[in-house]
Amino acid sequence: MPLLVESGEWASRVSRVLVVDCPVETQIERVMRRNGFMREQVLAIIAKQASREARLAAADDIVVNDEAATLDALAQQVDTLHARYLALASA
Repeated sequence: MPLLVESGEWASRVSRVLVVDCPVETQIERVMRRNGFMREQVLAIIAKQASREARLAAADDIVVNDEAATLDALAQQVDTLHARYLALASA
């Protein structure tokens, strides 16, 4: 999503935008844990990308994947969006 928002003419290339969102601090912690990066490295990467606010502003749909999200809650969000996308595709 950061690259899509940063590309400039992205809106003409898509019908809908789905953003999977979490708080920035959660994003930092997940990248550090997953990639073994230092906090400063993650912050430098985030600083070069479209902001969370810009991504959310571009979103038609948002899946919230924060600490409170259980796998069941995430599955429900995805199932609901999948049904919506199927309906839109058949319209």
